[in-house]
Amino acid sequence: MSLTYSAAALSLAIVTYAATSRRRRHEKPLPPGPSPLPLIGNVHQMDGSEPWLTFTEWKDGYGDVVYCSQFGVESVILNTEEAARDLMEKRSSNYSDRVHSSLREPYGLDWDTVFLQHNETWRLHRRVAHQSLREHHVDVFQPTQLRFSEALLSNLEKHPKDWHQHLVRYAGSIMVSALYDHDVAPANDPVTQAVTAATALSNKLATPANMTLITFLPFLKYTPTWLPGGWRNAAEARRTQGRKLNQPFEYLKEKIAAGTVGNTIALDALEMFKGSDKFGDYEQLVKNACATMYGAGEDTTASTLLVFFLAMCRNQHVQKRAQEELDTVVGMDRLPDFSDRDSLPYIEAVFREVRRWHPVTPLGIPHAATNDDVYRDWFIPKGTTVIANIWAMSQDPTRYPSPTTFDPTRFLDPATGQLTNDTLMFIWGFGRRICPGRHFAVNSAWIAIARLLARFTFEFEPEFIERGAEVKWANATTSITPRKPAKVERASV
Repeated sequence: MSLTYSAAALSLAIVTYAATSRRRRHEKPLPPGPSPLPLIGNVHQMDGSEPWLTFTEWKDGYGDVVYCSQFGVESVILNTEEAARDLMEKRSSNYSDRVHSSLREPYGLDWDTVFLQHNETWRLHRRVAHQSLREHHVDVFQPTQLRFSEALLSNLEKHPKDWHQHLVRYAGSIMVSALYDHDVAPANDPVTQAVTAATALSNKLATPANMTLITFLPFLKYTPTWLPGGWRNAAEARRTQGRKLNQPFEYLKEKIAAGTVGNTIALDALEMFKGSDKFGDYEQLVKNACATMYGAGEDTTASTLLVFFLAMCRNQHVQKRAQEELDTVVGMDRLPDFSDRDSLPYIEAVFREVRRWHPVTPLGIPHAATNDDVYRDWFIPKGTTVIANIWAMSQDPTRYPSPTTFDPTRFLDPATGQLTNDTLMFIWGFGRRICPGRHFAVNSAWIAIARLLARFTFEFEPEFIERGAEVKWANATTSITPRKPAKVERASV
């Protein structure tokens, strides 16, 4: 064994012993959880690619609050909405921070709002987002969402085999227009390509296993890029994140200089700080905050629509009932718009079930305990990673019977047929870290789903069904058939 790894093992042992000793001195026990092994903790018991599944299994054995550790990183998993709200909302002053991770620097994520500590910089980022994305302000973006939803339908009709690409393009086009007033090119747009590439690479590299490993063994970020298994991909991640950060903002500044820019989130934010003697610093802050919104908004909306496609292909009876409601309420001669939403309870129920059935963020971004705390007579040490298990909440059989079944009627009152009060708020996170763009994202996804159902029928290709293939996004082949002539602009955006 090399000296480097010997030193690392010794450091692990010292830190683990110190943490254990500190806990032993406290009169309260830790929350229940699986028995760890020395040094590695519970890593050997976890699904490295889908840890939320492991955490949900642990809920049955240990309850809704579970303690575990990975290479000395202490974690508390919150498997119910009640527990998450108790800590992350009612005690938000203690549970709004982020765990400091060495991963941010090598992957070029140190500017991202999502990963910022709970400090003044983070508060200013949130201020930028809240100014334009608060609930009663996002309606100003509805014309943009309507325009790009029409383009989505047109693109799907022309090139149905490229449906996944069209969904990503739709989500990205809305975000880049609302944020920067950027006109997306018909093909190979450099701005949307930069953001899509950065998001895809980050999702590939920033796995739970990598995040845990480099957090506790930060020397790994200095591994030479030419070594097998080295962090050479991190350099590419930094480059793609740099393009995501800078390219859209440079386009915006060019339009500002030319006097051709319209109302945008970024421009509103810059105006908010105009005249400050620290405007240069604020300009960088606005750039960072807007790039965060772009990446998060594109990924969330595209992933939601991806789940919708799969759900409709698998549940033809749901698709048929949704289309019947649209035909009855909206009619056959126009597309639904936002004014129809309150009259389409089943469409809304489908939309909610899409988000519940397979939440696009099955684990909330980890919070951190700022100070020692006691909850339900359990000790939660300072610095503990606290994670809301969104998957466990969405699959809770006591709240959602037969949770693996796609059933929109669970959101409808059986007596009246009207919507229940369950709006799935937990999928957006908790407390001060709740997603600030949730109202914008809901509008973008809802109008796309309503119009897609009005315009097309979705099915799996016969050969896909005949293969008996496991239903996964990666290998599913679908058939997209227009239902009827529609008043859709034949322009691609």
